[in-house]
Amino acid sequence: MKALVYRQKNLLSEFGIKLEEVVDPKLAETDVLVRVKAFGVNPGEALFRRILDAPEGEYRILGYEFSGTVEKVGLNVKGFNIGDRVFGLGDTTRQGAYAELVAADYRSIAKLPDFAPFDHAAAAPVATVTAYESLFRFNNALPPNVKTVLVLGAAGGVGSMAIQLLKAKTDVIVIATASKPESQSWVEELGADIIVNHHAADIVNQLKNKGISQVDFVFAVNGLKDALSWLPELVRPYGYLATIEGVNGLDLSRLMNKSITIFLEMVFTKSLFKADQESQGDILRELIKFVAEGKIKSPVKQSLNGLNEDNICQAHTTLEQGNTIGKIVINV
Repeated sequence: MKALVYRQKNLLSEFGIKLEEVVDPKLAETDVLVRVKAFGVNPGEALFRRILDAPEGEYRILGYEFSGTVEKVGLNVKGFNIGDRVFGLGDTTRQGAYAELVAADYRSIAKLPDFAPFDHAAAAPVATVTAYESLFRFNNALPPNVKTVLVLGAAGGVGSMAIQLLKAKTDVIVIATASKPESQSWVEELGADIIVNHHAADIVNQLKNKGISQVDFVFAVNGLKDALSWLPELVRPYGYLATIEGVNGLDLSRLMNKSITIFLEMVFTKSLFKADQESQGDILRELIKFVAEGKIKSPVKQSLNGLNEDNICQAHTTLEQGNTIGKIVINV
């Protein structure tokens, strides 16, 4: 198969991902082999490219969300057949989906109805599962007595899905941070009830002027370090903070006085430790239900055509420039 691979970590100035002919993936007993139609490109993959070499003498294929059609099924696969349209999550311990073929555990994928375009589907798995697992940790629901949720960094892929999942599953007030006019328009389109500009003025006062004196739950997609200067004042006692950012070096002590519960989320925990992977497939099936009901739309904002070096370089460049709105996908 053809795949986009690299061997040594590299910066944009010496971009090292190349299109090569490589061996097809090997299937485990719980795997399906998927002919990739499209894959999403995520900030974490750009980070991996910058900091991680491939194992000595080998290559690395990034890409951990995809859509396509099933070509083979492992001996212990249940519920999937050759020819099925599917979308789902990959696994960071294996080769990824920047390729013509990818092997994936059947428990982390879902069937894709005919009404859903491949590129729209490929943009959804990582952002959806990340947002869902961050927010809905209490039997697939928010914690008790949560009426307001603040999403920090709401215009990107994860934030886009967080807003929509909250509106689809709950009746909470969703507050979104966005600074650029196009970002503000995007989160408003997705259903955010209140939008605040985290660069323009003090968020606490902005929200007080809008009738919000405290929030119950903060989901920090990005910007947690800066937010710690005002977040302890805003979040209620015994409130909640979820984040997908690293917390090394952050001073969380000011949250202690309010007994804040902190959730740390990494979307690949379940595949790394083989823990409850079925729940991720369940999340994707719930997503399809919401899409069919018109409650959620794909976060894709840029769709590039072709498995080639120019497209993957363009996608990584856009991600590293920051402030991405929605998601980027590449059609194979």
